[in-house]
Amino acid sequence: MNPLLLLAGGAAVLLVGAVFTLMVPPRVVRAVALSLAFFLLTYGGNNTAPSEVWQACFIGSIALLTLALLRSRAPAAGGRQFVLISVWWGWVGMGVLLTGSLPLTTMTLYFGLAVLAAYVASSLDPAELRILYAAIVLTAIFQMLLGLAEVLVDADPVWGYRGGTRDNPFLDGYDRTQGTLGHPIPFAVLQGIAFIVAWSNPAQWKQRWRLAALACLAVGLVIGGTRSVMLSLVGALLVHLASNGKLTSWVRTLYVLLASGVVLVNVDVGIVRIAEELVVSGSWSHRLGAFESVPNLLARPPLEAWFGSGFGSVDILYDRGYMQQTYLRVVDDMFVYALGTMGIAGLILLVVVSIVAFIFAGRTTRALLVLMIGMFFSFDVFAWMYTGILFSVFVTLPAAAPRVEGLKVPEKSLVAHSA
Repeated sequence: MNPLLLLAGGAAVLLVGAVFTLMVPPRVVRAVALSLAFFLLTYGGNNTAPSEVWQACFIGSIALLTLALLRSRAPAAGGRQFVLISVWWGWVGMGVLLTGSLPLTTMTLYFGLAVLAAYVASSLDPAELRILYAAIVLTAIFQMLLGLAEVLVDADPVWGYRGGTRDNPFLDGYDRTQGTLGHPIPFAVLQGIAFIVAWSNPAQWKQRWRLAALACLAVGLVIGGTRSVMLSLVGALLVHLASNGKLTSWVRTLYVLLASGVVLVNVDVGIVRIAEELVVSGSWSHRLGAFESVPNLLARPPLEAWFGSGFGSVDILYDRGYMQQTYLRVVDDMFVYALGTMGIAGLILLVVVSIVAFIFAGRTTRALLVLMIGMFFSFDVFAWMYTGILFSVFVTLPAAAPRVEGLKVPEKSLVAHSA
């Protein structure tokens, strides 16, 4: 990496910090910081980017969030979900310290930023949530445009291809795109997350902007070419529909679900075909191999079976013959990854975190968590730093305040409602 380029990047981060200090109002500084960190991590905070790049992005994000906390007039942050996700990262970190399975720098930056971002997210008020949600959608559309350039003009991804190109199952003759995310799956996950935000519309955008965003994000999902994200997204949208508490809305939702089922069975708009192709593909057999490895992982010596070999120690599991996958030396299943690297105790903790986060999440956040947890079955979410931080943020994100027609609601009341 060119030292001058790194110096310029560091100067840019310092400039943004100065702008924060002088210009951003304290009332919204946390949301702006988290939005900028979100964009920065999307650009270079992934496993494929050179170490100098992702480390600079993580350090810059930590600096932005720390500055924001120092300048903000933050209400009480933390809460049940924050404590839970902190326990998770503390457990993972303790295993790394005991086993040396990750470099100390990687552990400090990754785990530290995940906890810090979760803390900042837990303190956002309704006005700040609208800023963050808008940033998520705009960042995803920016990535979609980069991916579209890969399709239309055959541009190479910014960080190159990890493991070569991959055929797009939705577009014959084209490769799956990845923008600056380093891999098609995180790219598609981002598009799916933003699609849920635009669909649920917690910021109450005007309809024309919402529909335009949905159209752009649908393009992003297609060019990302990730079938498991499509299936997880369908589940997330159905959960969002079913989370409406009004009786009339429940009846309407039931009608929509039944009608959708009839369409899927009789007309086949593509979801059935996606599921069938996933089952017969090499991707399915590869992921099935992860489940086939479970008996071996449980049969390890008791101490290792319960506490694992340390987060990031996948190669050791393959070298010792515990993993049965032959297609790639990648687990691609977060539950099996947790069992292998953090043992039975780590797997139990992951399940507890996921269930508690889902139960106490707001309607939009619950749909986002369904997408992420759905990807647990086909992607090692925490092994990729970007998606691991996203999950941490969504676990602690407050519920969005409802829209109140014709009535100005005091801000304190909205904050209390969203808690």
